Amino acid sequence: MYKLFLTLVLCMGAVTAVAQEKADIEVSYNYKHFHRTGKEQNHQLMLLANTSVSKFFSPETEYVDSLECTPEGREVYNQMKMAAFTSGKLKSVPARSVPMYIVKSKAKGETEVYDGQIMMMFRFVEPYEPQQWEICDSTKTLLGYECQMAVADYRGRRWTVWFTPDIPVQDGPWKLSGLPGLILEAAEESGQHTFTATGIQSSGRSITPVLGKDHYEESDRISMLKALRKFEDNPEAGIGAALGIGIKVKGGIDVDKSLDFLETDYR
Repeated sequence: MYKLFLTLVLCMGAVTAVAQEKADIEVSYNYKHFHRTGKEQNHQLMLLANTSVSKFFSPETEYVDSLECTPEGREVYNQMKMAAFTSGKLKSVPARSVPMYIVKSKAKGETEVYDGQIMMMFRFVEPYEPQQWEICDSTKTLLGYECQMAVADYRGRRWTVWFTPDIPVQDGPWKLSGLPGLILEAAEESGQHTFTATGIQSSGRSITPVLGKDHYEESDRISMLKALRKFEDNPEAGIGAALGIGIKVKGGIDVDKSLDFLETDYR
């Protein structure tokens, strides 16, 4: 345990040493979406943000990346996986279940995107472009904050969000931002993707660079989405191609092709 702790401290300390930005707030979100089989999935994600920079990510993914950033950490992680395998508790091993990092920089005018799934992960930089919101009259209370409703069309989906002007950080989950306050809840109209804040606290944490960049192939947004769609529609062939072997699953996998990604304008 001491070895694991020391590895994490050294690895995170190295990136913190070069990081200048500190978060003002730390927000936890539940991300509800649906697997290609139609099964509901929920993941705990986090937003670290100040008024100019933010990072939205999975703490579990960052934990795995922090282990794999040094040879010592990789050894510890391999030991964890082996112990879980021998005990039959594979689900207890932390994994990149949501390999997503969204790093927004208003000062640079750009957004760094790291995304995909465990067999295919991509990275690219795109312009920072807040959505064109229409603020509505409706209000409701979330986590004790009075929130206003806003709607916007963005890359193939129509989003309804609830933001609070009481927290003057113009940010939110995923790529959503640009309102005069923090977005605490966001849902697109089909119900396939929903982000709901579960906790907010002030924070002085460093907004550190992404640790696992080497795991992501450089690409662009549309190429990434098309590649992921091809994989999702025929996962057996995609896994076989990735591993260089032929795979045939008895009975195949029943895929709901009506389910789609957060952005659908690639089609």
